[in-house]
Amino acid sequence: MKRLFYVVIIILIIAGLVYFYPEIEWSSPEVKIDLESDHIGTRPFDIDVSDKGKGLKNVKVILSGDHEDSILANKNYPEGVKGDKIEVKLDPKKLGIKSGQAELKVIAEDRSRLKIFAGNKTKVEKKVNLDLVPPKLDVISTDQYINHGGSGLVVYRTSPDTVVSGVHLGDYFFPGYKANFKDENVYLSFFAYPYDIGPKEKIIVVAEDAAGNEKTSGLFYTLRNVNYRKSDINISENFVENVMVPILDEDVSDSSHKEIFLKVNNEMRTKNNALIEEIATKSENDMMWEGAFRQLSNSKVEANFADERTYILNGEPIDKQYHLGYDLAVTKRYPIEAANNGVVVYADDLGIYGNTVMIDHGMGVLTLYSHMSTIDVNVGDQVKKNDIIGRTGETGLAAGDHLHYGIYINGVAVRPIEWWDKKWIDDNVITKINQASGEFNSANTESLPQDSNTDSNSE
Repeated sequence: MKRLFYVVIIILIIAGLVYFYPEIEWSSPEVKIDLESDHIGTRPFDIDVSDKGKGLKNVKVILSGDHEDSILANKNYPEGVKGDKIEVKLDPKKLGIKSGQAELKVIAEDRSRLKIFAGNKTKVEKKVNLDLVPPKLDVISTDQYINHGGSGLVVYRTSPDTVVSGVHLGDYFFPGYKANFKDENVYLSFFAYPYDIGPKEKIIVVAEDAAGNEKTSGLFYTLRNVNYRKSDINISENFVENVMVPILDEDVSDSSHKEIFLKVNNEMRTKNNALIEEIATKSENDMMWEGAFRQLSNSKVEANFADERTYILNGEPIDKQYHLGYDLAVTKRYPIEAANNGVVVYADDLGIYGNTVMIDHGMGVLTLYSHMSTIDVNVGDQVKKNDIIGRTGETGLAAGDHLHYGIYINGVAVRPIEWWDKKWIDDNVITKINQASGEFNSANTESLPQDSNTDSNSE
């Protein structure tokens, strides 16, 4: 009888092991708190939790400090959930919390039955600094008159705890740069009102601290409407074969003329413009340019900024693009002058733009020179206004010898004619900086753009 009893016990143990073993998990959940620093403010942050075994059962996020413990999140999971990203956003008023030292706790439990009634638990604790007070922001410059597709400058002052500041406009952000005043908290932000956004978008000046607290201020301005041209451009099969195929530098024997055109005019253009934006956003902190920018001497504008072009092949509209600059023509292989002082940041072939030079003028302002036959500068060269950087040509997607000239602010193309205009520079840049300089006592006026005695250029 005893023997039978022991046999039954052994069978039950084996059956239990067979049943429970798949439910047992030895590893615990993994927790990662995605914080950029030890400061926590009103900016949301993420907590990543995952479990390699039976899946998550519960995750609890607790904030402890001088106040009572605050539960920021408490999530139960159905079976089979292996991971989650929990967004946490503090509401100081609702939670009744104030700035100061605190501790963030994350407790994650899985569905393992290793401990019979409770799963494996992971507890992560992190000391944090609650910073719930936004930085201060004071907009100094006023009376903004901005052309749709044009440029602007705002001068503003922030509190010392600001780590990021600038201008928001729709999905665009234009960073501020220190103004080189004795008061180091004064910033300049050159910005664009892009040609491709609607007139209802608002210009917002923003300052953000290390904890993500944000202070914003509207900007009083008048937006002037600009009518941009629309045109149809007929493309011949000969142009596709003789100009576009060599640019692609790949086997397109099985591609139609339309497919080749779209590969160049659409796909390659997108990649080229992305590179321009990437380079233009890595600008020097100093303002290197002085006075009005220079139009190519003796040149005539052949094509305007933001022209909307519809491309037609064999009677079929196949693509639509915007012309982000001016086409300037003089004579073949004409010497190209640098539009203003700066440093060469690109000097190479650039797809549809052909041989191209880009010059960084500081604080987000960049000029682009394309379709060049020769390039006479190298990356890193310091150039002065009127220095020869190369000669005009017809490389890239060019129909005839000319210079494609563009001006960009933080990677966004803007109307070049404003930057050629001495009066526009005086009214919209120099006057604002000089007014702020008088109030905040400039430490080094020699680094600021000087008034220019040269006549303004006309389009």
